[in-house]
Amino acid sequence: MESPYQPTKAKILKIIPETPNIKTFVLKPEDSLEFKAGQFVQLTVPGLGEAPFTPSSSPYEKEKIEVTVMKVGSVTSVLHSLKEEDTIGIRGSYGKEYPLSDFEEKEILIVGGGVGLAPLRSLFLALAKNIERYKKVLFCYGAKTPEDIVYKGAVLKNWQDLHPEKIHFRITVDKG
Repeated sequence: MESPYQPTKAKILKIIPETPNIKTFVLKPEDSLEFKAGQFVQLTVPGLGEAPFTPSSSPYEKEKIEVTVMKVGSVTSVLHSLKEEDTIGIRGSYGKEYPLSDFEEKEILIVGGGVGLAPLRSLFLALAKNIERYKKVLFCYGAKTPEDIVYKGAVLKNWQDLHPEKIHFRITVDKG
């Protein structure tokens, strides 16, 4: 991508329904788009506008990017109405990344809830890629109901199974 301020086209390869109002979009940008854990991108709906989202995929994945979107406004409502093979705009990445080197040789606690797990997923996947650099990762996640758990099923189970001696994942459900 020549300028991070100009959107490039991105094809929607896959749409994964996570909860009744949250979907993960697997996108393939026409031009390469790299990001680091903690940075964000802008998704553009032509003729409507754009909104910022933190990628939920691994920053080491170079061919595609995943963005998890909760339906809460005009841009996100249109995104939720799109189909696989549709095209949107994407630009970025922006913002400061997590200082992963500062976490080396330390125990790391990650806490998130609801759709707030999306930006933390990228952080987690970055940590898991080089888990030998960290003492331990404890990930605590909460949701209001079992139906509101994002990335449930195989994904959550596989996260802990990556390195069971170093990665510990806890889920809690509480209406609050």
